Amino acid sequence: MSPLLEWTLVGWSLLAVVWWTIAIGLVSCERYRSRRNRPGAPTTTPQTKPTVSIFKPIAALREAAPPPSLVSAMESFVRELDDNAEILLGIEGKDAEKWQPVIEQWQRNFPRARLKPVVAPRPAQFLSPKVSWFQTLSEHATGELWMWSDTDTVAPPGFLDVMRQELMDGHTGLVTCPYVVRNVESGPMMLEALFANMEFYPGVLFCGRTSLVQFGLGAGMMFPAARFRERVKWESLGARLADDNALGRALAPMKVSRVTMETQASESNWQDAIHHYMRWQKTVRWCSPAGYAGLALIVPALGWLAAALTHPGCAAAWLGLLVTTQIEILTAAVLFWLVGCDLRPWWASCFWSVLLRPLTWLACWVPWPVVFRSQNRKWWSLYRSSPLEGET
Repeated sequence: MSPLLEWTLVGWSLLAVVWWTIAIGLVSCERYRSRRNRPGAPTTTPQTKPTVSIFKPIAALREAAPPPSLVSAMESFVRELDDNAEILLGIEGKDAEKWQPVIEQWQRNFPRARLKPVVAPRPAQFLSPKVSWFQTLSEHATGELWMWSDTDTVAPPGFLDVMRQELMDGHTGLVTCPYVVRNVESGPMMLEALFANMEFYPGVLFCGRTSLVQFGLGAGMMFPAARFRERVKWESLGARLADDNALGRALAPMKVSRVTMETQASESNWQDAIHHYMRWQKTVRWCSPAGYAGLALIVPALGWLAAALTHPGCAAAWLGLLVTTQIEILTAAVLFWLVGCDLRPWWASCFWSVLLRPLTWLACWVPWPVVFRSQNRKWWSLYRSSPLEGET
């Protein structure tokens, strides 16, 4: 390996070190701010609070009863409801009896909560089942503000007042929430946590600090209902992949909320976890090709891995790959500690750093579809898809 190539790779790694240092600083500041600003007494009276409708379309259940983790996640929203907020529950007809005991329990435990179960066959107005549900629920929404949120999202105490205040500054069209993973029980789940906590969360915080926000995030998006009706066509939103990204662009200007949500890692086997990771990356690449191309600047394992494979006898190439991997694993340990997640099993981060992350970046530039089993579709771009039936 030539000295020029070697120093180029060293410089590439140093560039990544600069980013990881910034990432740790951003997440550390966010952790300190969230601890310092614990939820307190409301700063607005109920009369001055705008009314909010929270949309929760619930996917069809595969179990005999709603999973406790899902019930707990949704309850984190129910317990925050006040007299000026309601939650719309989109429930498929065949699951109504399964959800009835849960809803009755919520009504007993949270008598102030305004729960609106909307029971219907699975809506299918659009290619996106989620957007189909959102349109169905919108017919029952009475709030001045709408909040769309994935059902597996866990909200922190006080989120509702914080997001309302952020949105009512007169300059923001949509407030969106970053998210992290805090509970990891297996190696496959670790891949989801590495993406969320290492690649995604610091990047969103950076965009929020630099006013580069041009996206919405499915964990939580709050916006004025009137602005949505003026700017967004249901047909356009439901005909493409990444509806949250499209909604953010349509309702701009946007703001990254001070509220950090928590999402749940769900994949239990390696094949599904790798497919999920690659689907995440491919969707980001489609939504922002230039930004995704720029990510190569902070993936020095690309260069070191190529150098090691093309110069297998060069000790410097293997040493550079080892040092780069150790830096990323150390960074992962710090970031996971800051967000409240255990880096366990740690060896999954080695696989992510050495192979999965760099090879996925390369693979995302090759034409291949992403598969969404929940939609029964595969997508070849943000706008082109086909049914899964007949796939070989």
